[in-house]
Amino acid sequence: MNKQIIVGVDGSAIGSAATDWAAERARDLGFQLHLVHAVPEPWAFPEEGRHENAMAQAKDLLKGEAARVAARIPSLDVVTTLSSGEPAETMRKLSAGAEMVVVGTDRHPDNHGEGFGSVSFQIAVISHCAVAVVPAPSPHESSGVVVGVDGSGDSDLAVERAASEAQRMGQELVILHAGEPDGRVLLSAAVQRLAEQHPGLLVHEMLDLERAPAEALLEAGTRARLLVMGCKGRGGARVLVGSVAQHVLLNVQCPTLITRPA
Repeated sequence: MNKQIIVGVDGSAIGSAATDWAAERARDLGFQLHLVHAVPEPWAFPEEGRHENAMAQAKDLLKGEAARVAARIPSLDVVTTLSSGEPAETMRKLSAGAEMVVVGTDRHPDNHGEGFGSVSFQIAVISHCAVAVVPAPSPHESSGVVVGVDGSGDSDLAVERAASEAQRMGQELVILHAGEPDGRVLLSAAVQRLAEQHPGLLVHEMLDLERAPAEALLEAGTRARLLVMGCKGRGGARVLVGSVAQHVLLNVQCPTLITRPA
């Protein structure tokens, strides 16, 4: 089976932006692009015939989005899946065999940048592979890949993934630690490790002693092409997603990639 990038399709402008982001990535990596849409099960439609109509509309939506992507990137291998069920659960099942799941933020933020929808967050929490949450395209110029480091095994994986992403994208890498003065040691160790594993990659250290980790990552993300973080940090224990990742996922500022646990 071809390696796949799965993307959720919902007919919104942000959903189309996420599809384009996923399509360009699939093209660059030689992966198959898998477009997915889920319609709630029949019990969610009290009126007779509504579920059938919703399925027919969803089929047209997928067909149209596949045609739009194919017109933009003719060489891309595109497949579609129409499912009856909850979107997050549908994506969780399909993610077991995928390289990445991509979703758009499903609600616009309010004036404070808060209020992003819960479906994208649910998908990021329960999927089996890495998940990228993509907001509406920023009108401002962006550059660089940002990754948070806290000394945990998950953050080590995130740093390695971020370095690979930065090299693939031809971008500089910014390694960020926030909240603790001893973060300089963590940053130096990460930079030394990357110098050995990714020679030629330009890496910058950022130590933010004024903001909490989540706020520091969000601030750095306003200017980044990509933000990468582990799903759990040192306090992750048995939770599926740590508090820092949760806050960032609910306030996405740029395409944000959440890696899976170590």
